[in-house]
Amino acid sequence: MIEPVVQMLWASSDTEELPNEDSTLLEFDEGNLFSLNRFPGSDAVERGPRANVGISWTRHDPNGWSLGATVGRIFRDEDLDQFGPASGLDGNRSDWLAAVNFDLADGFAMTGRLIMDDDLKVTKGEARVTLNRPRTAIATSVIWAVADPLENRDDPTEEFTFNARYKVDPAWTAKMSGRYDFVADRGTLGALGLEFRNECIRLDVSLSRRFTSSTSVTPTTDFELSVDLIGFGSGVKPGPSRTCRG
Repeated sequence: MIEPVVQMLWASSDTEELPNEDSTLLEFDEGNLFSLNRFPGSDAVERGPRANVGISWTRHDPNGWSLGATVGRIFRDEDLDQFGPASGLDGNRSDWLAAVNFDLADGFAMTGRLIMDDDLKVTKGEARVTLNRPRTAIATSVIWAVADPLENRDDPTEEFTFNARYKVDPAWTAKMSGRYDFVADRGTLGALGLEFRNECIRLDVSLSRRFTSSTSVTPTTDFELSVDLIGFGSGVKPGPSRTCRG
C-alpha cells in the first residue's frame, strides 16, 4: 500500500502571550507528520500557514508480519522561531523525516527513525527493538540528538536505554530498567522493581539509582512504594482473580 499525502494548513502567525512551560520537548516522527499541532502541551500552538508533505509504503504479509517506511517534510510560509535545532522543525523547511518499522506476529518489532537536513546531516536518530511475549517483555533503544539549549541540552545526546519485565506467576511481575550515556561514558540510571496485582489491589515496590551529577542535580537513590485499589477509578487493569480450593 502506497500513500502519498499533501496536507495544507492555515493558522494565525500572531505572537503567543503565554509562557511556554509544558511544550519544550518536541518529537517529530511519522505519528505527527500530519498533525495540526506538534506541541505536546497546552502552552504553545503551532502557528503560521504550512504544508505537510509525505509518502508512506506499507506491506502487510499474509503470514502476519508487516514492513512500513515513511518519508516527509514540512514547508512553512515563514519561520516564526517556535522550534529549536534539535526538533528538526525549525526554519522555513523542516528537516527530512525518514522512518522504517518492522513487526512480526510473535511480538518482535524494530523501529528506526532519522531526522536530517538537505546535506543528510543527522539532527536526531533513534533505533528501537522490542519483544512482547505473554511472560516476557523487553524494550531497548538508542538515541542520538544534537545539542539544543531550548531543550535544556547543552551537549549532544547519545544514550542507550532498556526496560524489561518478567511475569514470575499470574500475580507477580519483576521489572528492571537502565540508561547508559555514551557521551559521559557511564550509566546514568538503574532501577529494579516488583509488582503484585490481583483483582482488588496493585502493589508496586521499586528501587532506583540516578548516577548523574551537575551543579543542580546530585546522585540519588530512591525507594518507592505505591498501592492502587483497582476498580475505584485508578485506570489500572485488574490482575488475576484469586481462587479457593477445598
